[in-house]
Amino acid sequence: MYPIGKWTCAALLVLAGGAGAAERTAQPCDAATLQTLAGLLGQQGWQAPQSGAATPVVAAACKPWPDDPKLQVVAVAYSTADDKAEPGERNLNLLVGQFDTSSGKLVTRSDDSIGEDAMVEIDSSSLWLDTARYRLSPEVRGFGLIISSVARGASCPDAWSYDDFSLYAPQGDKLKEVFRTYLRQWTTLEGVVCGGADKLVIERSQLTLAMGKDSHNGYADLIVSSKVQREHEGDDVGTPKTVRTTVSYDGTRYPFEEFSTFWQSAP
Repeated sequence: MYPIGKWTCAALLVLAGGAGAAERTAQPCDAATLQTLAGLLGQQGWQAPQSGAATPVVAAACKPWPDDPKLQVVAVAYSTADDKAEPGERNLNLLVGQFDTSSGKLVTRSDDSIGEDAMVEIDSSSLWLDTARYRLSPEVRGFGLIISSVARGASCPDAWSYDDFSLYAPQGDKLKEVFRTYLRQWTTLEGVVCGGADKLVIERSQLTLAMGKDSHNGYADLIVSSKVQREHEGDDVGTPKTVRTTVSYDGTRYPFEEFSTFWQSAP
């Protein structure tokens, strides 16, 4: 279970093979799929959140699995029937899995939760599935899930993180989260965000992932690249630089900071 407050504000995916939020194609789940998933979880009354009808489904995304046309990758954030909490105060259930459309079964699944608070609020556009070529091994292809938030968050932060990204690996009938980080961040180098000073300088980072050639403990290395741009009072300063680091699987997961710092300039 993800503790309350762990999912901070997220907005725009930029990932190897992925697309920015403004360029993302819709990933709707059809009514039959949602109703079948509801039945598998002992739920009822599921409809697409975009339908305007009252539904326990707060956000949902479905996408064909590239390696098998009978499978869909699915992600659904939903509330239980007795949850009457307001948006921003809910503790939502999160289902992520691979769904066999021919048998109506989940062949792999992960069940978790998303706790909302002042920094986190989920709406119908908050889930996006990434099925780029995460070939972790000859037998295992992973996929990513991005969760975005519509919460306003803090008014004058000195740093922020966006795009909470998880990489899942199918292992038997389960899905295991093997990597997690925020894909976009910024931090203040000089000045204060709400201080009115003319010397506000921030540094932005935008991460992308690629598969490495070497392997450790059965899975290929991940190459994490950061495009770093300095900004002065809202205007870019200089040309962006790219910083890279390699992360090796330790047998359990790819150890990496959720709030990465490898890209930050020395003070």
